[in-house]
Amino acid sequence: MAGEILPGPLGTDPPVAGGAAPNQSLPFGAGFEVPGPIGGDAIPLDATTRTMTAVTKDWEPPAPRTTPARVVQGKTLAAVFNELNANLPWGRGGGMLRNDAIAPGTGNVTVKLQANLRLILPTWAFYPQASTAAQAEWDQMIGKLRIHETRHMQIAIEEADALAARLIGVEVGEVAGLVTAANQTMQSRQDQLDTDTESGSKPNVPYGDVSLDTSIT
Repeated sequence: MAGEILPGPLGTDPPVAGGAAPNQSLPFGAGFEVPGPIGGDAIPLDATTRTMTAVTKDWEPPAPRTTPARVVQGKTLAAVFNELNANLPWGRGGGMLRNDAIAPGTGNVTVKLQANLRLILPTWAFYPQASTAAQAEWDQMIGKLRIHETRHMQIAIEEADALAARLIGVEVGEVAGLVTAANQTMQSRQDQLDTDTESGSKPNVPYGDVSLDTSIT
């Protein structure tokens, strides 16, 4: 399912070394986007005190990036499993908070926040040719993976909403630091989700149970 998301706006747990026998699932890495240490864009300051009076949000309603979808080409679940694990993550979900640069001027300010939401799940090219049992197993895995990755995205939205409320009434010069702090809080919560769920693979826990039975043909 999820695994390492590469640097840039992405990145998390390292891939799991080694393979897996049929009927086993790996403790896959998480699929959230790493907020990183940097908040919003640099904000020009002026001599006049300017405060935030409104926030424009790009996550209402949630419109996560869902492309490019990852397509796996294996003809069997065993081949798909190996292909997914050879190029982690299985899925991606989450976000990264940024604010648009605020131009110099006078008067109060509306700040535009971006959550950069993502929710990307794999597709199986040979799904139409697979057996009914194999299709059902793929479907249950995708369903559980979607729940896990959606939770990562929901955490990003929750932190974005909290940041938007926190920005009202603050001065221009405080915005970048607050964005950075919100991203750090988000990162901590994403890490905790993956600790609690063993990156989605732990059975019988919320946002877990992601597995693929490779013995099914």
